[in-house]
Amino acid sequence: MLFFVFCRELFGSGNTGINFDKYEEIAVEATGHNVPACIQKFSELNLHPWIMDNIRLCHYDKPTPVQKFAIPTALENRDLMACAQTGSGKTAAFLLPILHHILSGGPEMLRKSDTAPNGRRRLYPAALVLAPTRELTLQ
Repeated sequence: MLFFVFCRELFGSGNTGINFDKYEEIAVEATGHNVPACIQKFSELNLHPWIMDNIRLCHYDKPTPVQKFAIPTALENRDLMACAQTGSGKTAAFLLPILHHILSGGPEMLRKSDTAPNGRRRLYPAALVLAPTRELTLQ
């Protein structure tokens, strides 16, 4: 029961004060060759079960416009440039696919049993996220 109390404190009621229905009015331009289809719900994605559980815990029902287009694109390992206002969901749009790939097997070097001469297991980075400012890093 302690876990559920912690989740309630962490995620609250899920009401952020943002009118997500207004997001539907935002125009999105996706360009490129064979652009992946956008999604309307997170349930359309075949994300790792832990990620889907956390999306439900956060009460995220609908993806934001940037997430609708960016997540399917990133899941296909394609290049992506997204420009959207603060609070539009860009961070989740690129982190959810990264976490999905890590949890679903990760890079080959993470699965190998590679030991150093001292008998310790070698560790490799699974992802590298760069941020231009300290404030953005703290997000």
